[in-house]
Amino acid sequence: MTQEIAKKFRDALAHSKGEFAKRSFNKILELSGGTPHDQNSLIVFYAGDHYLVRYPEGDVVFWDEEKGKVKEGTVEITTHILILQYLTEVCGVQPTGRWISFRELPGGNNHFGTFKLEAMEPLAQHFGNSPEKFSEICQILKGRKLDMGDLAYAIPALPKLEVALVLWLADEEFPAQANVLYDANASQHLNTEALEVMVINLVEKMVAWVKEHS
Repeated sequence: MTQEIAKKFRDALAHSKGEFAKRSFNKILELSGGTPHDQNSLIVFYAGDHYLVRYPEGDVVFWDEEKGKVKEGTVEITTHILILQYLTEVCGVQPTGRWISFRELPGGNNHFGTFKLEAMEPLAQHFGNSPEKFSEICQILKGRKLDMGDLAYAIPALPKLEVALVLWLADEEFPAQANVLYDANASQHLNTEALEVMVINLVEKMVAWVKEHS
């Protein structure tokens, strides 16, 4: 990461912390789906991990749900920003139950090339010949099975934001394919760039898991 890019991330994090502190803690608890920890912090489940978020500082650390204590490790700055952005922007609308493609998100066409390269293609590449691994990691991520494609799960990437991971398995004629769908209300909780980062982070964790367990 260049110094210029690192500075942009630091500035973005500082901005996210400032916006987070402007929202009341009670409103965050009411709307986010996070779990209260004490009077000044809450637990948020994101992409398979639990995080402790301190209010109003906006500090985010890993949380060991089984042991009930802070866990070692450095939270990536993109994850830190995204969690704060979610807690700041999440609203009270409920899921519609209607799935839409990334292209249908506001401005989604402008980001689709990156999204396909960093989210859809890795899913197909790493799970298109391993349906059992796909099912296993989706269940670890608290997914629920859907009737789409050859195999599909709805994953709670964030408490109020489910995504559908849809897989078509490889066969003798066609390579594996994958798609990622969002609830039609997703853009009311986060902007399209954040929704893209959310899924890319989720897929990166899934790929890392399957490599570790291969």
